[in-house]
Amino acid sequence: MKPLKIERIDTFAGHRGAIYALCQGHDSHVFFTAGSDGWVVAWDLQKPDVGKVIAQITGTIYAMVYDATSGILWVGQNFEGIHGILVEDQSRIFSIQIPHLAIYAMEIKHGHVWVGHQDGLITVIDQAAQVIKKRIKSGKSNIRSFCSLPHEEMAVGSSDGYIRIFSFDFSLKNAWLAHTKSIFALIFDASSASVASVGRDAYLNKWDLKGSKIGEGVPAHIYSINALVQSPCGRYFATGSMDKTIKIWEVESLKLLKVIDYARYGGHKNSINRLIWTSYQDLLVSASDDKNISVWKID
Repeated sequence: MKPLKIERIDTFAGHRGAIYALCQGHDSHVFFTAGSDGWVVAWDLQKPDVGKVIAQITGTIYAMVYDATSGILWVGQNFEGIHGILVEDQSRIFSIQIPHLAIYAMEIKHGHVWVGHQDGLITVIDQAAQVIKKRIKSGKSNIRSFCSLPHEEMAVGSSDGYIRIFSFDFSLKNAWLAHTKSIFALIFDASSASVASVGRDAYLNKWDLKGSKIGEGVPAHIYSINALVQSPCGRYFATGSMDKTIKIWEVESLKLLKVIDYARYGGHKNSINRLIWTSYQDLLVSASDDKNISVWKID
């Protein structure tokens, strides 16, 4: 395998606080960010550093997800509920009240929006009707991540270190202890029918869908791993950590291929909270506590 070449091609600035939420938009070159300042900002990789504030919400935003079928951005207002923002004209077309519950994770699957809260609570919302359909109790710890699986199943990662698999009827199908602390991100790798997981214990692990560990797992970072994404080609993972680094891994072997840091590549100066790996020129986008978004070209 040829060595990977890394180049930071842009830094987007404008947020007034840490960035905690990052998601892909309607086109591969469009993405959205949000965080502690309550701003929801749309960015275009074709127009560097020209962000557009499409919503201003009181409080911190930890999670949001874009519905490509309707053009609605679902935004979680912490301890308040969900707001639906029609991206085309920035109008707020609905609000779903979920008072007194933190919102840490969101995922859309088969007509439902899954919302993760504290204390093991999950709210399932009907995507079309925009009403609460189901409440699920998944352990006693905070729900920190979702991952869509085949056969209409959903993987859920929580602060007790467990991965739980729920069926299409919202019943618990399987559960296993995957990490010693919170699980912040999950990825389903279709090529191996496996789930990769990362979390506060700084390990990168792989599992089959029965809960058996694949390999030994990797002590991947010094501190908590907040983000995990897969390249469009499927061959690589990228992890982002509280230790201020991004690392690139081979999916099959979990071999470390590259470390992106401030000293060598002009990376982030603070914790990296979110990543997306876009299909637009295979650009990797990272968001950080340092209020900045960096764009990386990986050849």
